[in-house]
Amino acid sequence: MVEKSILIVDDDGGDRKLIRRHLAALYPAVTILEAENGDEARTLADEEVEVIFLDYLLPGESGLDLMSVFFRRWPHCAIFIMTGQGDEDIAKSAILSGAADYIAKSAITPGALHRMIGNGLQIARMRWRIEEHQKELQQFSDVLVHDLRAPIRAIKFLSDQIIEDFEAGDLDEVKREFDLMKRSVTKMSDLIERLASHINPHSEGTPELVSTESLVEAACMAVAQDIASSDANIELDLEEPEVFCFPPDISQLLQNLIGNSIKYRSAIPPHIVVSTQAHGSGVQFSIRDNGMGVPEEYRTRIFEPFKRLQRSSDLPGSGLGLATCAKIAKRHDGAIWCDPDVSRGTRINFTLNLRNNHRNAVHDR
Repeated sequence: MVEKSILIVDDDGGDRKLIRRHLAALYPAVTILEAENGDEARTLADEEVEVIFLDYLLPGESGLDLMSVFFRRWPHCAIFIMTGQGDEDIAKSAILSGAADYIAKSAITPGALHRMIGNGLQIARMRWRIEEHQKELQQFSDVLVHDLRAPIRAIKFLSDQIIEDFEAGDLDEVKREFDLMKRSVTKMSDLIERLASHINPHSEGTPELVSTESLVEAACMAVAQDIASSDANIELDLEEPEVFCFPPDISQLLQNLIGNSIKYRSAIPPHIVVSTQAHGSGVQFSIRDNGMGVPEEYRTRIFEPFKRLQRSSDLPGSGLGLATCAKIAKRHDGAIWCDPDVSRGTRINFTLNLRNNHRNAVHDR
């Protein structure tokens, strides 16, 4: 289903009018944009475009030349190359350049457009997911090489030392070195668990309507020891009593955020306020604390994998907690962000919008 605008780029006004009429009948609720050439299409950069019908021959440049421009601006879009006559070489070039499909103008009918768009959007979304997965795999391999190298070196060094001190009969030193080795192994294990959690968050189960209080309680139970040891005070202000979600995912998300509020606390005991409110057809959660705060330049970057504040380098963690939170929010058709209007402490907001989508899915069946 088309959720954003459709763009037609063609220098022939009659062809644009024909395609527009077919598309308007197929998708009456979708905005249809038009451009005669590449320059005019570039002026539409502020629009949210999901489908592009692009003429192969345009004044001054070809449709294939424009494809890279469009993909940079609308990386999720599906592009369909059109030409006045069928040409297998053009079709091959279009597909190799990233086009979802190719069609001769003489073959354009409502049925053909509907099939192309349905299949093309699936291909475009799959391509985007593959590219995102490839980026995560690259990041995964980078962190394995970087972060696992130090504990592996430590274990190798300690193994040699243990043998040497055992042969010398210094059992106290052997015991101390075994303790150090255990810490290195624990560090590797924790890192691997965090990586696994980030790459493959909860994928089983079905969404359900649950109380927001139960989600917060589950998260607080998971970090109960940290709450007690830091003398943290958790305050609830739950205007929205229920939310439609995958409960294990949201409990993990809340656990990560509450845990961060405790980890990055200031000199005084943490005071953490967890609140909910209506947000469109879904729910917005907010977690506010009186801790260290996040500098403005880091407020968007902290949700990227392996990004941490420079001043927190001496604290434990892999830089995956907030990135995992972002993935969970995205899975719930929501978003997560650091509130820019907080002058002291930190306030993280995230939205969950599964409820509407689930009802629509049930309705569509």
